[in-house]
Amino acid sequence: MNKAILARFDGCCDIDQIRERVTVRPDPVQSLGSLDIMMGAEVLADALKQIYLPNGFSLGFIKEMVGRASLYSRTLFESQTTYLSRVYNPPDVEVAPICLTGLAGIGKSQTIAALRKVLPSPISFTCDHFDGTLQLVSYWYASARGKAGGRQLLADFVLNGQQKPSYNSAKLLIECRRRVNRDGVSMLLLEETQHINTGQGASKVTDILLTMAAIGPPMIYVSNYSLVHKLLGRNSEDKQRLLSEPRVMLPDAPDGLEWRAYIAECVRVSAGHIQAPLDDLVDEIYRSTFGIKRLAVQLIKLAYIEARLSGRVCIDITDITRAYRSPVYASNQKDVEELHMQALQNRTTGSRIDLRCPFEVPSALRSNIVKFARADRDNRVIKKVFHSSLNENERSAIEHIEPEASKATRLT
Repeated sequence: MNKAILARFDGCCDIDQIRERVTVRPDPVQSLGSLDIMMGAEVLADALKQIYLPNGFSLGFIKEMVGRASLYSRTLFESQTTYLSRVYNPPDVEVAPICLTGLAGIGKSQTIAALRKVLPSPISFTCDHFDGTLQLVSYWYASARGKAGGRQLLADFVLNGQQKPSYNSAKLLIECRRRVNRDGVSMLLLEETQHINTGQGASKVTDILLTMAAIGPPMIYVSNYSLVHKLLGRNSEDKQRLLSEPRVMLPDAPDGLEWRAYIAECVRVSAGHIQAPLDDLVDEIYRSTFGIKRLAVQLIKLAYIEARLSGRVCIDITDITRAYRSPVYASNQKDVEELHMQALQNRTTGSRIDLRCPFEVPSALRSNIVKFARADRDNRVIKKVFHSSLNENERSAIEHIEPEASKATRLT
């Protein structure tokens, strides 16, 4: 086969190259003081949302998935005979899909977007058996949002939205198998599966996942905890097919270099609009978000609003604390406190299944989070006892020196 085809994945599995290709460090924001409060907050949040610093989990996941795609591509293009055989007589296979799961807002979609950057770009391909030039693509990407079922997903792949009543599900599946082999598709990506939650959500998403897994190439689907819990309630044959290859994305360690680097990047992008000791920011933002970066962006946005309402253009630690206690952040505050409580108590039951990991997480991966939560709880208990022991004059003096610290009542 063509050397360019066999070499199209070369270099894609190198960790340093992956990091360089997927890291996003946006330009710092311009002066926000001249903008309206809400507009300035949106500009800051939009810039922070663009940050992507891949952590060890994401880099390892991307490398593994690219490796699987590369292996599949080499098998497909092992020889012209093998390639043409798969095109004209696509094999009837079913893969065990990879389930990428984690808390909402933890960075799963960003990791899939990074994976798409690393997978090879389309290349031209000519073959005596086909007219003209083909475009070999390394992956197919789809969203499960709004899909009526597996048949619609297949139709979207091969019919481009056109309606052909003569194409039943079996015929669509055969055509998809032929197309993925003809076009060199080496990975299938399915996102937003958690949005299938109406009525027959679990059965519908099961149909979509099993249909996509039957196409043939390695497959990844992205799901929040809540949907995985629903899938765990399916019969054993479905669970064996869909949940045998989970990959759980956890928050960065609160005392780790990756979380610290992320907060430092937020400070850099803010261009001086966040002014507080980095150590304090690292701890306070983690304490207020449980390391969920979507919440970190929202918290900083709300802190900026608090600062502007106080007559300042720069965020300090007291603004972070006020933002955490604000009515706008109230629902997220409940989630964060529940997550801290789960970490402390090692909960395996409860009504908040959307916040509870459906798989057993190795204790080594949880230890830093538990350690942080316990230390934070102990520090807050000590502070509360200390402040309760002060007399009125001493308490007034403390409040004058450190007004927000004296009001710290978040005990987890």
